[in-house]
Amino acid sequence: MELATAVRLILHPADDADGQIKSCYNNLMRQLALPNILAEPPLLLTQNSFSHNGVCDERARLQLEQRYAQFLQLTDVFNRRLVSFQANKTETLHSWIKYREGFSAQLVELLLVEFGISPGDSVLDPFAGSGTTLLTAQMLGIDAVGIELLPHCHLAWKAKTAVFAYDLAEMTAVRDLIQEQQPPASDNAFPHLTITESAFPPENEQVIMAYLAWFEQMDVSPLTRQLCRAILMSVLEDVSYTRKDGQYLRWDGRAQKIIKRNQVRVGQGKKPVKGIDKGEIPTVPHAFLQKLNQVIRDVGRLQAARPDSSRQELVEGNVLYTLPLMEDGRFQAVITSPPYANRYDYTRTYALELAYLQVKDGIFRLRQDMLSCTVENKPKLDKLQQFYASIGQEARFEQIRKIWQENEALREINQALHTRNQLGQINNKGVLRMIWQYFAELTFVFAELYRVCERGGHVAIVNDNVRYAGEVIPVDLLSVNLAEAVGFKPVKIFVLPQRKGNSSQQMSRYGRRALRKSITVWQKPFTDGKLDSAGNLTAVPNLKSVVGAGWAGNHLVFGERRCLPPISP
Repeated sequence: MELATAVRLILHPADDADGQIKSCYNNLMRQLALPNILAEPPLLLTQNSFSHNGVCDERARLQLEQRYAQFLQLTDVFNRRLVSFQANKTETLHSWIKYREGFSAQLVELLLVEFGISPGDSVLDPFAGSGTTLLTAQMLGIDAVGIELLPHCHLAWKAKTAVFAYDLAEMTAVRDLIQEQQPPASDNAFPHLTITESAFPPENEQVIMAYLAWFEQMDVSPLTRQLCRAILMSVLEDVSYTRKDGQYLRWDGRAQKIIKRNQVRVGQGKKPVKGIDKGEIPTVPHAFLQKLNQVIRDVGRLQAARPDSSRQELVEGNVLYTLPLMEDGRFQAVITSPPYANRYDYTRTYALELAYLQVKDGIFRLRQDMLSCTVENKPKLDKLQQFYASIGQEARFEQIRKIWQENEALREINQALHTRNQLGQINNKGVLRMIWQYFAELTFVFAELYRVCERGGHVAIVNDNVRYAGEVIPVDLLSVNLAEAVGFKPVKIFVLPQRKGNSSQQMSRYGRRALRKSITVWQKPFTDGKLDSAGNLTAVPNLKSVVGAGWAGNHLVFGERRCLPPISP
């Protein structure tokens, strides 16, 4: 049985008329009962040094390791496939539109069950991406809210969340029409950004624009027209000379951009750039129909087993200004993954999709509004302070800023990066500003998450540790430390078995260093936090905190929440 089906039946036992889950219940519970811990001594999960060759002070970071070592647990329940888009590639619905920075539906399912979330509860994802958390909640009849800035994610969300409203007959008719006819030629030019010029073979670019114009003329419902636009967006990379690769696009050597660049380089006596080789690039009709057929199959399958009614909403905007406006105590759980502090610029990675949606010069605003995870991000705190003042929360702003500014580990990291920069070891001094701002902004997010969670609510955050100029930045433990300072109680830090490596440039100069990839779990205490005499937010010890499942009477208990009674074999 598929995990999603099993989870749905657990949450909706009345649907299990033929007793499907009895035979697999015990096995499923073994999979879902976190933590499933591997036998590795805790010391092997911690770091014993953070500064290559001991160049910089690392005492504060080592203290973090000592303080939170008890929460580090290696688990085989989670792996790199589940905390990335890889597992979604074959998932019904989730695979329609690729979002490589997202996590999998399976991860969300596991965490929802772990936290005891059921219909009637509400879940938040403040960095929603293409909506995996929200869509998974929808399939399980759970309310959910997401926040996302980038417009291509909103088109992806709108296309996928409407799955139960599509007219299959109309979708099939569109497919037949596209198979039988060519679209009328269009004089419209693809709305390129500077960084996307020459991204497509000329014939593919012409057909993309012809299809867009054709969709607008078709006698179909607005939902089907929107779906067609989303599917066409989903195949842009496939039919182009580009490939997404971390913080930028890689280019095929056949693209005019590469050809012209090499002409200049050869004229300067330099070696030409080779570029990648994508092999045969599919035509637009072939790529579009292949995806449309998949969507039609998925719609038919999902509409045959509709979930219970629930509400999901994806809010468009900057999380730093959207989250503070949400009501207190609204959510029972948060499942999210913020942009990593790895310099990846999503406005470049998804430049084709943003150009397709005609963002034009708006791309510069999007780049600056994102969480500061690239070297180009400018300071946001002055503007954020003005915003908090405008909503009557300037004192709260100062409390949060104090937590971030006085964090000893963050100050140590900041000083270490400045030292490395003085030694000429930082290849872009924007990294210094990026790291400092990244954690400043995350502190504001964490403080607002504390406020919008109900008492006893859980937060799960996926993130990677990073390394710059030989200085390891323990993103997971530093995040837990900041979250604890705003009032959360640490619960577990699940460490993935496969350790993340660092860049080839880092390895050549500072040696290879395995870095943790973790899922940190926090809980809002059942008794509110309070301000101490210095104005710092402090957490009152939790009355009860449980991670993992256990039996109480005839109920399966996750924390303070009760789920289904056990099933006899």
